[in-house]
Amino acid sequence: MILWMGSAALAGGYFYSDAGIVATGRGGAFVAGANNQFAQYYNPAGLIRIERPTFNLGLSGVNQSVTFDRLRPATETGAPEAFYEPARNEGGPFAIPQLGFATPLGEYVGFALGFYSPFSPSTMFEEEGPQRYSAKEARVYQFTVGPSIAVRPHPVVTLGVGLQWNYLLVDQTVDITVSGNDDPGGDIAVQAQVVDPFTLGINAGLLVDPVDEVSFGLSAQPRTEYEARGTGTLDFDGNGLAESGLLTKALYTDSDVALAIALPWVVRAGVAVRPVPALEIEAAVVWQDWSSLQDITIDEIDIEIESDSPIISEDQRRVDDTIVLPAGLRDTVSYRLGVEARVHDQLAVRAGGFIENAALTPQQLSVALVDTPKAQLGMGGSVFLLDEQLRFDASAALLLFRNQQIRDSTVTQIDAGILPDTVPRVIGNGDIATSGWVLGLQAAWSFRAKENK
Repeated sequence: MILWMGSAALAGGYFYSDAGIVATGRGGAFVAGANNQFAQYYNPAGLIRIERPTFNLGLSGVNQSVTFDRLRPATETGAPEAFYEPARNEGGPFAIPQLGFATPLGEYVGFALGFYSPFSPSTMFEEEGPQRYSAKEARVYQFTVGPSIAVRPHPVVTLGVGLQWNYLLVDQTVDITVSGNDDPGGDIAVQAQVVDPFTLGINAGLLVDPVDEVSFGLSAQPRTEYEARGTGTLDFDGNGLAESGLLTKALYTDSDVALAIALPWVVRAGVAVRPVPALEIEAAVVWQDWSSLQDITIDEIDIEIESDSPIISEDQRRVDDTIVLPAGLRDTVSYRLGVEARVHDQLAVRAGGFIENAALTPQQLSVALVDTPKAQLGMGGSVFLLDEQLRFDASAALLLFRNQQIRDSTVTQIDAGILPDTVPRVIGNGDIATSGWVLGLQAAWSFRAKENK
């Protein structure tokens, strides 16, 4: 029985939005101009620009609104094509903290130790809504903690490297089908909650500053492979097999399943120009190697369904296999532009945005992963107080996704494999509309006043 295919979407086919409050206000164009603790994420070589020991503490809220009008096909009995009631994400904003410490270590070395996380929203749909075969509730949380260092071996060249402790939590509930009918009486609720508490990673960066007015930046993060372990449950409550007495109990748990997923290579490049000292303009491009993720595996499944009925044979009662799920993703490229200006001794403003293609084709879309071509527009500012020892940063960004009308979906129900000749229905046709936002606020405290230069 294929019981865990709903977890495929949890690998993610895209990053909703990058980390960092200052970077969000610049549209993610923060590779050649990276100059605070969040250079750890974008380009660790940027830590060379840290001028004073500084603590950072911030909080961001992330939200994605999703509406799915699933299309019900015409039936042989003459019922016309129609839409189900709309399914809407009611997950609400997801809070993401970020904090760290950065300091210069002499003139030629910068160092940071920080906690940072890409922005990702939460998902919660109606329990018995028409989207339930793709997702009911989902939470994916990934963060990184670790040190980074930048070294300037030459007056115009800086090298950076970061060591990363990566954490991943995946928690999803989805319905699979026994009958192939669009009927709660044929559904089984599947929940997987798995965690990888420690996976080692690394990233590296380069800065070239040939003149004060121009900087070139390049960074790369290799593929990060996770093996998340935890529990999986099958809930037959309300299912016809349990209601008819064919099963001796409704809830089954496997306390040790393993989900193997990976995040791809990420390469960033940017050029920043400063036509005047108080103005910086950066253009950047980010490539993510999603197409290399050919499959996702779920291992060590061991669940036995209890039944005294001869209708359910012995080989249909046990799940003890490795399941391989094709990812089918495409590489993504985003083009970014950001502007930052110091308009007053105590105030800086910034704005920017990016456009990015989708990692999925429209035929692969579902509410489990709404990744359509998108654009992000951001703005923000910083206030400097107490001779720049105290700094407050704020940012806001709007994400605009292309709406999709899907009539040739390849997304189907997941067959539980209990009854022979079950034909899963296509459940991905319909209209998907989505948008989102990110809001962030950060405070930074430096230990000594800025030196006059």
